[in-house]
Amino acid sequence: MNFSFDKIAIMSDGQDVNYHEMLRHISVFAGQTSGEKPSKTLIFSENRIGWVYAFFSVWQNRSVAVPVDASATVSDLDYILRDCQPESMWVSMSRAKIAQQAIEASGIDVRMHIIEEAETLPTEGVEENPDTIDRATYDANAISLIIYTSGTTGNPKGVMLSYGNLWANIHGVADEVPIFTPERRTLVLLPVHHVLPLQGTIIAPIMIGGGIIICETLQAADIMNCLCRGKVAIFIGVPRLWQMLYAGIMKKINASAATRALYNMCAKAHSRALSRFVFQSVRKKMGGHLDFCVSGGAALDKEIGEGLTTLGLDVLEGYGMTETAPIISFTRPGDFIPGCAGKPLPSVECKIVDGELCAKGANLMLGYYNRPEETSKVIDADGFIHTGDLARFDEEGRVYITGRTKEIIVLSNGKNVQPNEIEYKLEKYDTRVKEAAVMQNGDMLMAIIVPQEKWAEGKSDEDIEAALKREVIEPYNLTVTNYKKLMSIFVYHGELPRTKLDKLQRFKLKDIVSGHRKEEKTADAKKEENVSEEYRILSQYIADEKKVDVHPEDHLEVDLAFDSLDKVGLQSFIEQSFGVSIKPEEMSTVKAIAARVEQEKTHVDTSHIDWHEIMTSDSSSLQLPHASALYTTYAKMFKGYFRLYNRLSVKGRENIPANGPYIIAPNHQSFLDGALAVVGMDSKTLRDCYFYATEEHVKGKTLKKMAQDNNIILMERKNLKNSILKLAEVLKQGKNIVIFPEGSRTHDGEMGMFKKTFAILSKELGVPVVPVCINGAYKALPRGTHYMKPSKISVEYLPPVYATINDTYDSIINRVRDEIQKILR
Repeated sequence: MNFSFDKIAIMSDGQDVNYHEMLRHISVFAGQTSGEKPSKTLIFSENRIGWVYAFFSVWQNRSVAVPVDASATVSDLDYILRDCQPESMWVSMSRAKIAQQAIEASGIDVRMHIIEEAETLPTEGVEENPDTIDRATYDANAISLIIYTSGTTGNPKGVMLSYGNLWANIHGVADEVPIFTPERRTLVLLPVHHVLPLQGTIIAPIMIGGGIIICETLQAADIMNCLCRGKVAIFIGVPRLWQMLYAGIMKKINASAATRALYNMCAKAHSRALSRFVFQSVRKKMGGHLDFCVSGGAALDKEIGEGLTTLGLDVLEGYGMTETAPIISFTRPGDFIPGCAGKPLPSVECKIVDGELCAKGANLMLGYYNRPEETSKVIDADGFIHTGDLARFDEEGRVYITGRTKEIIVLSNGKNVQPNEIEYKLEKYDTRVKEAAVMQNGDMLMAIIVPQEKWAEGKSDEDIEAALKREVIEPYNLTVTNYKKLMSIFVYHGELPRTKLDKLQRFKLKDIVSGHRKEEKTADAKKEENVSEEYRILSQYIADEKKVDVHPEDHLEVDLAFDSLDKVGLQSFIEQSFGVSIKPEEMSTVKAIAARVEQEKTHVDTSHIDWHEIMTSDSSSLQLPHASALYTTYAKMFKGYFRLYNRLSVKGRENIPANGPYIIAPNHQSFLDGALAVVGMDSKTLRDCYFYATEEHVKGKTLKKMAQDNNIILMERKNLKNSILKLAEVLKQGKNIVIFPEGSRTHDGEMGMFKKTFAILSKELGVPVVPVCINGAYKALPRGTHYMKPSKISVEYLPPVYATINDTYDSIINRVRDEIQKILR
């Protein structure tokens, strides 16, 4: 150990504890359990300074630590107690009731110790034990941890990790590649019952001597305060956290043309020195000492990785699993490649077997606790673990993960969900559920449920769905942690796709939903009467964010599956919109939050818009772009070119209404689509046709002048309302608009999610939408290419979709999208 024991080891909520004090506290904690059989000790608590004391006290007694998710339910904890049979348990006061209920349910004789009580015990005269944080004093082959993780069987399995497994990781990222050093303090933010934050934000920084600072909330202000107060050098987070951070920074950068230009310059230059110089203020606001932004738990989006690098932040991305403690590979400082999982840990050997990544090394687990057969299924006779992930190597030996062979669903917050586990629980309701399948739906979980025919007889789909939600989904959701909650269901009449061996063919589930999804029920039937304006704005925000129906009594966690980051977003929205500060832990039901906002608000400044009122207001004074004399000439030239070079075919001209107004809504495959969307129009119709484009695509005076002369209305992000009003005015004048509902071109040839603009216009102004299917343009000119291929392109105008009185924006979107999808398929 090459650091001073007078150095600060832990900073937490105003407390600064040096290594001497920390070791004395650990000895006090160890003394509370020293008379008990030195075997297994659970730690069931939120992140706090006492968690660290409890953890290292277990090791000081040479017992086995079993960290448990602080959000675990009674049933979750009961399962773990029965499985590993611990002798003692460290519990925080806030979790004591759940712990006691789980102990009683399990029937296991476990002695419970309260962390807060031990924190207050005197340390004067207590002998400290430096061996506790000295790697050399531990038996590398002895078991140190049991960490529970969902496996392929659907039940959580205890992963047994030895001290040697842990030291192999630390040796790789501290001794061989000096990321963790005595000079670098680490931020503790993620729940430390996971092996990544446990290793990366507790064990390694404490034992190497860099120390830690604990941020006990996920509020943006608290995170920034900890980064600054702790002079943090290493910040470990999950992709969703980096996404939130990046979005917040880019919002400020995009607000100014000057900063946007600087950002684009740095993005093209690919110079770390230039980015750090230009955006030194970003790093300064994050404390000024941040060396590494580490992302783990799930793949980091390429755009976010590149964006953080452009801002001068050094990004490191790791790949691994609990079974490897956790690192298999990681990006080295200065060698970050978006989408790449870096090179293997120096002590790890990797190989590809039938496309699957396999790994072997000193970091490989001892096995699954009491499950030798399960262990043998993932570790082969040569000692390689089969990760279940498809991968490839580049010429430098870097690892690229290309797909998953596992069925585990990985959410963007890094949580792993085993669908079999949930399906098994749903099918226990066998009087109503014949069979069930769970799939990912955005950032949430959806269940496809085949109802029992006898039970469903005589009921409408709406009645079946309502009954299943009430009698199956709600009872299930009350028994699981937030990330395992089901937030939507799809009633399916038929048999789920299975192999001859009765294994569910999960890759077909998405097609079942997209091919058979009925229109969403109208929002009007579910709207509550006599609600306040504050409630209306809040519920709309939540509905947009979570893609679910919202009711006054909905609880953010229980009913709407809000996690900590969701609460941070809502907190920011409330502060910006109403000037009211509500801590995430004070948030309960939507109704209660709205009532507090109504009482304490200082202003109302929200992006929520009453579109019906806006659309029917007077917009005649707005200046619209116009068609130059060459406008139709350009269109004819493009049309002729496509016919010759791309063998263009045009169908469905008869579906274009003889007179306006109407909205043309094509899918978006390439940069060519603006011209392709109007190839079926005659010159007169074309002159009355306007386009809607984002201002990011039309930069500079020259391009803006061209847009003005070619019927292009720019979407002004600073004044979205004004942009929409211009579109409304075009339609009120009996003219037409081309809007690409996806907003941007496809990345992979598949149709993306539709935005609401066209549906709002259609609904509020009673204007039909003409779906247009463009096919072949992606092959001719995909993203990232500059030369068009002579691939065949077809354009088909489909029958107009008319909004009815019962239509919602989403149902209009679904109808238009489904029509296009039928042709693409």
